[in-house]
Amino acid sequence: MKVSRPGARPTFKAPEIAGAKGLTAKPENAAAKPVAAPRPEAGATHAASKATRVSDIAADLKAGKLTSGAALDKVIERVLDRQLGARAPASLREKVGAALRDALADDPLLASKVRTLERD
Repeated sequence: MKVSRPGARPTFKAPEIAGAKGLTAKPENAAAKPVAAPRPEAGATHAASKATRVSDIAADLKAGKLTSGAALDKVIERVLDRQLGARAPASLREKVGAALRDALADDPLLASKVRTLERD
């Protein structure tokens, strides 16, 4: 590393690597246009984003339409739908749901959040 004057940015010299002579950092097809990722159908995108939102559940909870336990159950169901799919076998959904509920109970941070939710 070489610094020529105070406040100047240091310059780095890349280390020599055996057998790497003639290699460049520029890819061979650098002039090629980037390929756009395929776009999902509009309905699929909307359904996926709706499944991950919980603002409607929070609004129902604040309005008193849901208890904290029912709200947590709805959130867990949305997580299961999003991660496993709505058509996942019931036994798998039960196992993953139980693991999520255990994590909510066993993790000190999550458990305190749930207790706070239950008090409010």
